[in-house]
Amino acid sequence: MRPVRTIAALLLAATVGTLASATSAWAAPAATLQVSPGSVAAGDTVVVSGSVGPAPEGSACATSVLLLSRAFVDTHVFAGVPAVTAAVKPGGAFRTTTKIPSSTPAGTYNVSGRCGGGNLGVSATLTVRAATTTPAAALRVSPRSVTAGDTVTVSGSVGPGQAGSACASSIELLSRAFDATHEFAGVPAVTAAARRDGTFAATTRIPRSRPAGSYDISGRCGGGNIGVSATLEVRAASTATTSTPATAPLATAPPATAPPATARPATRPTPSTADRWIIPGLVGLAVGALAALGVWLLFRHRHPTSA
Repeated sequence: MRPVRTIAALLLAATVGTLASATSAWAAPAATLQVSPGSVAAGDTVVVSGSVGPAPEGSACATSVLLLSRAFVDTHVFAGVPAVTAAVKPGGAFRTTTKIPSSTPAGTYNVSGRCGGGNLGVSATLTVRAATTTPAAALRVSPRSVTAGDTVTVSGSVGPGQAGSACASSIELLSRAFDATHEFAGVPAVTAAARRDGTFAATTRIPRSRPAGSYDISGRCGGGNIGVSATLEVRAASTATTSTPATAPLATAPPATAPPATARPATRPTPSTADRWIIPGLVGLAVGALAALGVWLLFRHRHPTSA
């Protein structure tokens, strides 16, 4: 009997070991959970992904998983905590995207998962920053007065409450002053990309052919107008062209005519050096010579024999 008991004990031990191994494989699934990005501003979106582990086919965990966090939108709630449902793919992986409400206070939030009546046993942490304040709707143009052919920059904000709408991505700027390459409802339009905070800016050139005048600029997005506008003053483009001026023929100068004499008071001419010294000296010498000659002739006349 002892050999039979020994064999039975060995078979029982092998069976228990096999069941224990199977139970251990299911009891310790490779469940994972992560949130990306790990830090966002309220109003942004996050991706929650992971794995429920090797869930048995046909179980609740093999089809969907419930993701819980007080940072999520409270459209669906489980046990008082906002929840998001994610589909589970074959192999246990899941992935879903959700938006953090703009009203969610800044702080650190836990994200967990639940399926098949129990928790996944893993969790992740999400840091939420205060929502970015979107300025009120506005529309500006700079400069406000230009010459046709110059460029202008149109900027502003679509206003708050536009998250998730068409206004959160782009805005159509409309004005009859713009180039008509793109139009909306028959009015020339320029598309501007909207930033995450709702602001936008676009630069465009005013056609040179645009007549001078005052033009309205408005904005439209999400199927409606943003409710504000701006005014642009356009001056007519200069029509002057640069050209080489023609060479004018040389004018023949008329014969010069003496200007009429203007009576001036008589002035004594300034004597030159010859007038002042040489001529009087020569005259003096001549007079002296004549005087000497006269004295000599007189002497000869009185004393003719003294020669």
